[in-house]
Amino acid sequence: MIKDEGPGIEKEDLRHIFERFYKGKQASENSIGIGLALAKTIIEKQNGYISCHSKRGEGTVFEIKYMK
Repeated sequence: MIKDEGPGIEKEDLRHIFERFYKGKQASENSIGIGLALAKTIIEKQNGYISCHSKRGEGTVFEIKYMK
């Protein structure tokens, strides 16, 4: 689990964050929208999965699990 206590991710953005080239409302100017899509691809090719849970004002949790 990777957790932060940042501003969180908007609910509308949450369902799209693993899509290639998607940039949420809070994305930095330098973002090109491939980081999470690339991470998801790599994790899934290694028989795993990644999920994200976030609440505005409380932070975000990414959970990564690998299957044997």
